[in-house]
Amino acid sequence: MLVGIVATPLANASFTDVSATNPNYSAINSLVESGILEGYEDSSFKPDQEVNRAEALKIVLMGMGVTIGTDATSTFTDVPAMEWYAKYVATAVSLGIVNGYEDNTFKPEQTVNRAEAIKMLTLAGSVSVNNPSESPFLDVAVSSWYAPYAFYAKNFNIEPAQTDGLWHGEETISRANLSEMVYREQIVKSSGSAFTESTNWLRTDFPTVDISMKIPFNWGVKQEGVGAVFLLDSANNQMSLLTPYENGGTLLMTRYGNPNGKTANELFASIKASTNFETDQPTIGGFDTLVLYHQNDVYYREWYIMLPNNSLVNLLAMHGDGAYSPYLEQSFISIVNSIEFDESVSGMTIDEIVENLREAIQVDGTGSDMMSLLTDWELFETDAIGVGTGPVDYYYSPSANITIKYERSYDVILNIMEGKTSSF
Repeated sequence: MLVGIVATPLANASFTDVSATNPNYSAINSLVESGILEGYEDSSFKPDQEVNRAEALKIVLMGMGVTIGTDATSTFTDVPAMEWYAKYVATAVSLGIVNGYEDNTFKPEQTVNRAEAIKMLTLAGSVSVNNPSESPFLDVAVSSWYAPYAFYAKNFNIEPAQTDGLWHGEETISRANLSEMVYREQIVKSSGSAFTESTNWLRTDFPTVDISMKIPFNWGVKQEGVGAVFLLDSANNQMSLLTPYENGGTLLMTRYGNPNGKTANELFASIKASTNFETDQPTIGGFDTLVLYHQNDVYYREWYIMLPNNSLVNLLAMHGDGAYSPYLEQSFISIVNSIEFDESVSGMTIDEIVENLREAIQVDGTGSDMMSLLTDWELFETDAIGVGTGPVDYYYSPSANITIKYERSYDVILNIMEGKTSSF
């Protein structure tokens, strides 16, 4: 039996299984608020649930603002006019967005893969696509039927490569994945420009180097000591942050206190005098910056950024030369360009942050603000029933190695435990 997208309507994206740390949170929230998506009776969204042809068609048509006809009749033997999806199928067929099969069926329950979803989306959005002169991705041949759609998806960043550098057009997509595609295409159509990958990245504080930066979703973060932001090449079993594999990369950060009070130009002159690498002196975030371009087999780049407190932050980026390397390089640049100096977190250690969190236990209305002192929280469990007031979430911070028990309706930290646990 086919289950439609719609269950009991939920007017916002406050789902038990979609937190603000979910990479697709902004997309899901946007589509829910505009009435394109709805959740289920148990207050879940089911972001990882596979999407079938009927469901995908409704999301794509509504997302692209296509007027849905009232005629629900079709020639397909498996699309009765009384079904909820019949009018979407009839509309899409009339506009040439989808076709049926040789046996006169539509197969509404059949799942949708990445290539099919992008084709649906571009056709529903009346996007003109071109045949590429070269493969847009290593696993998408120029002769492939979906090469023009993959080429568009890459150029406008609707659906970029996966972390192995490949596109995987045959891979079945989920509700969250399709939501992201539609959301990005809406922004592209509105702006006329490619979607900026860092748009919805979350900001993370690095107290030991006096800065905060926007970090890609699903990247690792190390905030104490020598800070680091990293993406390990899990497909090749990368374990060390300091030895980038083909599709892995690391951004290390340290701070020089500048005890003698030298100016940025004085410090930069000293650094340039000791290197043969190409350099540049741009301004990043309004701060004087020196960039060193290392010409090695493995990609290296360094940034030296002078902060308002007269300290110098050094960021060293390195990655392998696999198929995902161009995305890693762009990610590093976006991360560094997002740097902000924040005196309120300057110098705070992890222990000091944890102590602040403990002081907020059972203090209503302070939970989310205090939790923002750490931004590597991972939501790993939710008690939808809660304690009689609302859902209770369990968040784990790898950098602090603690779990927060958080109650939403009163915005309160109920308790804190060491390690990753929901046994409070």
